[in-house]
Formats: sequence, C-alpha cells, structure tokens
Amino acid sequence: VHAGSAELGEGQGLLVWAVKPQMFGEAAAPCAGRIGGALQLSVMAGIRSDAIAKATGSERVVRAMPNTPALIGQGIAGLYARTAVSADDRALIEQVMAPTGQSLWVDREADLDAVTALSGSGPAYFFYVVEAMMAAAVEMGLSAEQGRRLALATCGGAAALGLQSDESPTVLRERVTSKGGTTYAAITSMQADGVGPAIERAVRAAQIRAKELGDEFGG
Repeated sequence: VHAGSAELGEGQGLLVWAVKPQMFGEAAAPCAGRIGGALQLSVMAGIRSDAIAKATGSERVVRAMPNTPALIGQGIAGLYARTAVSADDRALIEQVMAPTGQSLWVDREADLDAVTALSGSGPAYFFYVVEAMMAAAVEMGLSAEQGRRLALATCGGAAALGLQSDESPTVLRERVTSKGGTTYAAITSMQADGVGPAIERAVRAAQIRAKELGDEFGG
C-alpha cells in the first residue's frame, strides 16, 4: 500500500509493514484513510501494535520478529496478534510466513522483546562463537578456511541433532563430555571463565534494549 493506492475495503487485504521504525509515522500517514479494517503484518522492530493500530485505524495487527536465516527458509519468527485478529487471520499470517521457516506465537506482546533477544539477534551470537572457533583453529595451525568449514559444519550438525532429538541439550552435551577428556577440558575452561552466565547477561541486555526501543518509538 502506498499513498496513491486504492482503498482497502473493510476486512479486506493484507498490509505488510517492512519499513525502518523511524520511517513508520511518515509511511503510515498517507495510508491511514485507505486501510479500513485490513489485516496488518509488521516486521518492524520496536514499533508496538498499539502504535500501529493508532496510526492506521485498524486493530487487526500482527507483529512478527523474524531472523536472518529466513533468507534461506530456515528462520524462526515470533508472532503476536492483537485480540481483533481472528483464527483465519492467524492462519493467513502463518501461510505468508511459511516460506521463511518456522513460526512461534506468543500470548503477550512484551514476550516479543525476549524473542528479539533470543532468536532475532541470536544468529549474531552464533557467528560470534564461530569467529572465536576460527581464531582458535588458526592458532592451532589450521587455515582460516579449514576452521570456518569445521566450525560451521559442527555447529550446524549439532543444531540439527538437537532439533531431531527428543533429549535435552544438557543430555546431548553430557554424552559428548567424558570426564577427563578433551570436551571436559573445554567445558571446564568455559565454566571457569563464566561463559554461561555471560551469555545469559548478553541475551538479557538485548531484551532490555528491545524494550527501550519500543518505548523510544512511542509504543
């Protein structure tokens, strides 16, 4: 939908908001009178559904928080629907999002801040770990390319195993960790360095920042 478009009839059409958050007000202004009660899907970070409903006049708003693996159909998106969104609306949203990967509905809009911190920003955490593994590979005499292939294949395989297994990540980790062995040495080193709590603090920092952005954009 753009300023020169035809009006959307009451309850008709799907409008997707994919502009930068700071541009939403400008983009919504010429559309507000043309939207009617159309279903809206927002992939904008930080703009809460109250702000979208107020700016557009439609209460049928769904917010989505996707992540970059969506580019290859391997993403996961957190979804939140306002009360005016029907079961049929939800089914349509799931259909629209399906080519990007999985979807996960949350009951509270505030939970999208946690989704943002965990899966929205999460690919960057993963690549940060891969970078460190690559650096270690070079220090141990392998090439950067060898380190990249080994790290990515190992992490990707571990993720696939975790998704297909009925066992918890803790059990899967323990199965690789024989006391006194190489994995035990690595895990013990990470525990001594506080890696686990550091990751928890990092994810929490992302959640706090997501909430701050929502406040900043007038949600």
